[in-house]
Amino acid sequence: MILPDVITPRVNTNTALGRALISMFKSVEAELALESAESGAVKVIVFGGCAVHLYTNHRVSTDVDAEFYEASVPEGLHLQTLLAEVPEQFVDERTGRLMELNYDLQYNTSFGPIHEDYWGRSIPLIEFPVESPLHVHIAAPIDIAISKLGRATDQDVGDIMMLLRAGFIVTTELRRLALQAIDVYVGNKEPPASVLTHILQDYLENTDDEAR
Repeated sequence: MILPDVITPRVNTNTALGRALISMFKSVEAELALESAESGAVKVIVFGGCAVHLYTNHRVSTDVDAEFYEASVPEGLHLQTLLAEVPEQFVDERTGRLMELNYDLQYNTSFGPIHEDYWGRSIPLIEFPVESPLHVHIAAPIDIAISKLGRATDQDVGDIMMLLRAGFIVTTELRRLALQAIDVYVGNKEPPASVLTHILQDYLENTDDEAR
């Protein structure tokens, strides 16, 4: 069977929210530079609505869902607390409203299913080059979709649908990787598996209708 072509996802940070996200993490980069931290001393991967926005620009999020990996950070330098203390302001281009981007200290990738290879599929932000002490990655669309199967609010389902419609995810791959992730998920496996089935069914039915 020949799989349909998948569109290579591109991250667009040239939006008000995208620039605010970069500015937020640049403050961490500056702190690490002051401490003469080595290249890649801290690695961050962003999930959630901010990541969806960078791929699709279909909605604005005001929460940053991210996971930190700290290899060699000076003791007492609490980077995530620093991020949470200073929200980043930006003006929503669609409404003209002043918004605040907040770092969510409560977020954890274990809240939902997560595939073990998510870091390898993630996309590094060019604003944080290899020589930087901070490497910021955006989770791949397929891994964002899998992570949203756990909570599965209407907004989460809408985000998954948007990533599918954008052509960034092949449905057969989503099913395969999501089932692998759900298999090792520590929570109740039935709800995310059921959500996955319904999402794929709805998406494929709508796609078939549009093709007629």
